[in-house]
Amino acid sequence: MARCPECGEKLTLPARLDRWDRFYCGSCKAELEVLNLKPLELEAVIDSGGDGLLDELDEDLEDAEDLEELDDLEWDEDDADEADEDEDEEEAERDW
Repeated sequence: MARCPECGEKLTLPARLDRWDRFYCGSCKAELEVLNLKPLELEAVIDSGGDGLLDELDEDLEDAEDLEELDDLEWDEDDADEADEDEDEEEAERDW
C-alpha cells in the first residue's frame, strides 16, 4: 500500500509503473514522481511556475551582457578632463 507524500491518503497506482513515471494523487491532485520501485519511493513534483532559478540566471546573464556593452564604449579622454576641470572650478567658487 502506497500513500501520497503530500496528503497521506492511500494511492491507486497505475497498472504499470516505472522509475521516473509521474501520476496524480486522486485526493489532493498533487503530481507525484516515482523515485524508486523497490522499495516504492514517491515524491511530489514542485512546479516553479516559470519563476524559478533558470529565469533568475537568464536575467543575471542579460544584466552582465548590458555591462559588457558599457565596457565596450569608447570614452573621450578630453571630455572627461573637461568635466573634472568644471567640477574643480565649481568647488573653488563655493569656497569663496
